[in-house]
Amino acid sequence: MEATVISCSELRIEAETEECSDLGNFSSASGSTSVGLSKRRIVFHPARKPLNGFNGCADEDFKIETLNPGPDPKRVNGVRSAQVGATGWKVDASDIWENGLDPVLSLRTTFRKIGAGLENLGNTCFLNSVLQCLTYTEPLVAYLQSGKHQNSCHIAGFCALCAIQKHVSRALKSTGRILAPNDLVSNLRCISRNFRNSRQEDAHEYMVNLLESMHKCCLPSGVPSESPRAYEKSLVHKIFGGRLRSQVKCLQCSYCSNTFDPFLDLSLEIVKADSLLKALKNFTTAELLDGGERQYQCQRCKQKVRAIKQLTVYNAPHVLTIHLKRFQAHSLGQKIDRKVEFGPTIDMKPFVSGSNEGYLKYTLYGVLVHRGWSTHSGHYYCFVRTSSGMWYTLDDNRGSSVRGHYSPLILKGILLFLQYPLKLGKGSRC
Repeated sequence: MEATVISCSELRIEAETEECSDLGNFSSASGSTSVGLSKRRIVFHPARKPLNGFNGCADEDFKIETLNPGPDPKRVNGVRSAQVGATGWKVDASDIWENGLDPVLSLRTTFRKIGAGLENLGNTCFLNSVLQCLTYTEPLVAYLQSGKHQNSCHIAGFCALCAIQKHVSRALKSTGRILAPNDLVSNLRCISRNFRNSRQEDAHEYMVNLLESMHKCCLPSGVPSESPRAYEKSLVHKIFGGRLRSQVKCLQCSYCSNTFDPFLDLSLEIVKADSLLKALKNFTTAELLDGGERQYQCQRCKQKVRAIKQLTVYNAPHVLTIHLKRFQAHSLGQKIDRKVEFGPTIDMKPFVSGSNEGYLKYTLYGVLVHRGWSTHSGHYYCFVRTSSGMWYTLDDNRGSSVRGHYSPLILKGILLFLQYPLKLGKGSRC
């Protein structure tokens, strides 16, 4: 199994300013609590009330809600009362735009039950675990549920976003059953030419390539996938996308140069970190450029000077995906198997330098784990949390509940999925 890390397409914007904004103090405490796994096996049973899936969500098991309602008194949860049909839910995207809200992030889904298990079709545990984590990503599912993409899809041939929409729809309506993700497995090479069927693949590499494929599929015709307009229009970047800022400050004249890059996930070194907070602190620690190739050519001083370079999150995404780098090329594929502690929530405020509105307290809802000793073998499975706070472990076609908030095995995760809520207006709820 190869440990190739593929980053998202880069959009670089150079900005030079005289003022530098500094990060706040870092927190070093981790709120992690280890609780044992329950040995009790979950037996899935069909729901007493059938889920309507993507054809209207009026039951209590799967709901979709609109956040940030406008001031119009005739609105029901932010939607004009005239637009609410028999199912109790209908959204007009133009109406949302009029009130300054992004239609992608204005909807919210709740998962009261766990969906289907996934059949392993031959070394497809990497694919199954990624699909399960995406299936419980609320803003993504809410958008897919709106049917907006399906109604306007212009992709000839395989469309990754349509495939995900069909899969999520089936999975959430199939509690107690086992599904075979045939469409996504048979079109594996449409996601990346580097993938081969029936071969061990890297889950992080698959997730990044899947998100990139979905990004390209959701763009309007004629919009290049790496253009600034693409990042503004992309469903994927609206949900998962953020921006990093690399700032270099001249220690002689205090001149600052900023470079901004988009990201779909943060890859963190864990060689010198035993907690997520420590890994984030190391990621954003200022670096002194003080000699040789590490000297900085100041554009104001017109000479090489000592400088401080710092990488921070400038725009935090709505859904934050963190990749813990357990595999390193120079160590012959050996895995860093240490536990990395983290709590059920984390405040990203100390690591963000931009002017993000509101607080940035993220809640963990998915963890993808690799069991094994190297990049060449092993097995992937995942943990997901429903809206009721119940954790489940999903291992291909097997599923079981986790006693407490999360299991100690989660602390050996390779991918963490976190989400923070939008501000709620009157009459709205999470």
